[in-house]
Amino acid sequence: MHPHSYTVDSLSKSQDLASSIFHSSTPPQISSVCASIDSFLYSHSPDQSRCFFSLAFPTLIRKLYGFDDSTSPPSKQSSAGGWLDIIHLANDPALTSRVFNFLSPNSLLFQSIFAVDRQYLVNYAFPIERLPEWARFILSGEKGCQVLNNLCPLFKDKVKEDSIKGGSLYYQVQLNLFEYFMFWFAYYPVCKGNSDNLKSLAAERPKKFKLENWTSSIPCFSHPKHGSERNVEGNDDLYMRLLYAYLRAFVPVCDLNSHQPYRGSLLHYGYGNDGSVLYRAEFFVDVLVNYWLVDSDFSPLNVNVCKSWGLSFKLRLVPGETPPTPNLGEVVKLLVKYLNLSASAVKEGIEHFENPSWSRVSSEKSKDLAASINSPMHVVGSWNAWIQRPAYRFILRSFLFCPMGTTIKNASQVFSVWVTYLEPWKIGLDNFAELDAIIDGSGNDVKKEGEKNVECGYSSSWQGYVLSNYLYYSSLVMHFIGFAHKFLHTDPEMIVQMVLKVCH
Repeated sequence: MHPHSYTVDSLSKSQDLASSIFHSSTPPQISSVCASIDSFLYSHSPDQSRCFFSLAFPTLIRKLYGFDDSTSPPSKQSSAGGWLDIIHLANDPALTSRVFNFLSPNSLLFQSIFAVDRQYLVNYAFPIERLPEWARFILSGEKGCQVLNNLCPLFKDKVKEDSIKGGSLYYQVQLNLFEYFMFWFAYYPVCKGNSDNLKSLAAERPKKFKLENWTSSIPCFSHPKHGSERNVEGNDDLYMRLLYAYLRAFVPVCDLNSHQPYRGSLLHYGYGNDGSVLYRAEFFVDVLVNYWLVDSDFSPLNVNVCKSWGLSFKLRLVPGETPPTPNLGEVVKLLVKYLNLSASAVKEGIEHFENPSWSRVSSEKSKDLAASINSPMHVVGSWNAWIQRPAYRFILRSFLFCPMGTTIKNASQVFSVWVTYLEPWKIGLDNFAELDAIIDGSGNDVKKEGEKNVECGYSSSWQGYVLSNYLYYSSLVMHFIGFAHKFLHTDPEMIVQMVLKVCH
């Protein structure tokens, strides 16, 4: 046997898989490709599967989300649609389940991703034009690389100066397999929403009068038809199912062991990109926050940070009216609801919860955990501290800049995010029973545990939470009143229901 026969074999099979993935456009083809990839990964060691992740994995991501290529405009998706679109249109529970199992956090694909990352075998350059808008703006400045690497944990040590192009520096965001997959995962609903805005704009433009033609030429004034709306929640039973599965697997808010079923002891894993539970949790939350909540914020960093680094966002064009991205509210609501479980964990009984405290663990275990892991990211009382400012500004921008022409559905989703944040005492593990039942049939057990541990109403023990988030209960209420007055004529019944909800 030739010494490099395995390398030649894996290269050849990886090329064949890349071709099969690229041409998969029907449910049977998608199912067949998933089976072929699983078969390949099962029969090849991490170093032998390097060719697959170098050649076929980027193609898999493109087909999954429907991107034509990594260099096309950020709002452009393939006209043929990606796997998520095809699966949605097929309405085949068996196919949905098959692809979910293929992409789930305990799948063979993710086991291979973790194994390859532990050996640092593959690195990717993520396209700059697909980054959150605020990150792209900073990279356009002279200190862009240094600022992102130092200010944002998401980009720490990932932004590299590549070469000189046209007399200016060119940057690369270098990611491992897990990071690369999650960047695209977080970017998908943003791109999908922007793409839907453009489609609805093109569909309505010929039917407008003169003044409406002028306003509809601005994307933020588009007014999609209810019948043609493509939703991330509808496409996305599958997407929402994957989001919850990733949150449950990578972002512990209760017991670490129960949320990391494929791990033995957390202390067996040191800090780093190769397998740290804490790193994955922090990274995944950070990437979702930056894409979904911060993204195009005209004030992504607080004033003191901007002053210390000499940053100015004053020259950026701030649109007079910016609608909430279609259906982004649904995924943000699930994120906020899940992360605020940690607020319940802190309130419920761990008096000296001073260390990595989104997990419902004893204070002694928390101290041991903190001592064993040297994490460069902030240690907080709960995940609430991570999302407090970006979630506030996400809701604020929606109330302030939502244009008259947008569908009230988008605004109502953002309102739902706000109400979810306002009432963490109503959030318990039982709220996720349905998703748990879909994923692994654990819904009944989770519901019982949630009913035992979580109160349904406000009590004095939540006073600290309310005081630390006082802007949500004061400033946003005033901005909501202005929003409700502005949109009262659009859908009186829905607006009145919102007002009653806030008053209640």
